Amino acid sequence: MLSALPRQIIRQLHWIASLSLLAGCAVNIPKPSSEELAPAASEWNAPRQSQLSVQNNWASWQDASLNTLLDHTLSSHPNMAQAKAKIIEARAEAAAIGAHLWPNISATAGYSRSMNTLPQKESAKNSANAGLDARWELDLWGGIAAARQGVYANLSSNENAYELAAASLAAEVANTLTAYRACKGQEAISTRILQSQMLSARLMHSKLDVGLASVTDAAKSDHEEAEASFQASDISTQCGVTLKALVALTGMKEDTLKTMLAPEAGMMPSRPALSIKSIPAEVLADRPDIKNAALLLETAATEVAVKEVARYPSASLLGMICVGCQLSDGLSLGSRNWSFGINFNIPVFNAGELSAKQDAAIARYQQAIHSYQQQARLAVREIEENMLRLDDSQRRTQVLKRQLNLARVQLKASQALYKAGSASQLQVAEIERYELAAQNRLLTLQREQSANWIALYKALGGKAPNIEKQNDL
Repeated sequence: MLSALPRQIIRQLHWIASLSLLAGCAVNIPKPSSEELAPAASEWNAPRQSQLSVQNNWASWQDASLNTLLDHTLSSHPNMAQAKAKIIEARAEAAAIGAHLWPNISATAGYSRSMNTLPQKESAKNSANAGLDARWELDLWGGIAAARQGVYANLSSNENAYELAAASLAAEVANTLTAYRACKGQEAISTRILQSQMLSARLMHSKLDVGLASVTDAAKSDHEEAEASFQASDISTQCGVTLKALVALTGMKEDTLKTMLAPEAGMMPSRPALSIKSIPAEVLADRPDIKNAALLLETAATEVAVKEVARYPSASLLGMICVGCQLSDGLSLGSRNWSFGINFNIPVFNAGELSAKQDAAIARYQQAIHSYQQQARLAVREIEENMLRLDDSQRRTQVLKRQLNLARVQLKASQALYKAGSASQLQVAEIERYELAAQNRLLTLQREQSANWIALYKALGGKAPNIEKQNDL
């Protein structure tokens, strides 16, 4: 069979066979060592929270309203829509770079009619042609494959960015929801304190009228009533502002949120089912931002390979088939043309441009390594700090609970004395405010504790309930 082919075509086939062997010599993509990727910490120094199980989504909080808000927010928020669009863009780019591994074939067709009066008599000519052009760049050194690997790493990076955006948004929704609940609980407490201060002021003025209290005592009582009114008004405004923030986050109507959350004033989410792995590296592997930093590092590594390949010779296979005809004065002329060949491109002189671009890619790769290391350090620090804050808030919560119980015992005793005639209503009102103030402090600390739980949960890579929806793009 080969003997029947033209000698030039046989030579070109020999060239192609040789180039195919060269294609097996793919360029090496640099990889960081395990020591470079290992976090600085080998164990935790802060007290770890230990629970029975791990549930890697917000359903572990067992909070129906929170899950409803998260579902609505993550399905409608512009940030999530933007992150999805970036994934679609990255997938399209991955498909485009993959197309370079295959031949590029285009079809051409044309028709024209012309007239020329010289040198013969006037005559009209019709011309038509059709053909195929093909070009295939051979991936001799694995540059296109490396570029494709980098694009797929970029795609995975965008998918992790979606996960990271979802985690951040979910944490913001959870924080805003708990802040609103705490604020509404404090609003109810401040209203009761104001009512108690108004009662005390009225009782003090009654004592002043009968000469059992001084003007100073009455003025002090009025001042405390005004201060309580100021605090109640300020807390009410804070609740309104927090609700506006929740509306902006979730996209839900304000009246709908008010109705849904009205019975939940002062309610904090329950503690999630959560455990922390003993080795920091295992924890970091679950964080979207660390995954993203690793993928960006892989992208930078593939860029080094691509820039190195740009310094090597390249080759492309070229081919063309053309069929045409011409009609003039009843005469028909037809033609068939074809061509096949190889095109070589060998960098000879570029004043060091290609070498400099490779050096720049290597520098960016080194930057990506250091960026990953810095991100890992910050992640360990974030987790450590949140564990410390959570441990502290839990201890202070126990102290405040004891104080609240003592205040309630004192209030109950004063009410009993008032019924027995051994204490005044003014004294009972004052002790009641002590108990309300203890409630307020405990609610504030519980809000802080919930924020610490949310921050720790996010720091451990906790996912939103519908994070898998990105796979439906």
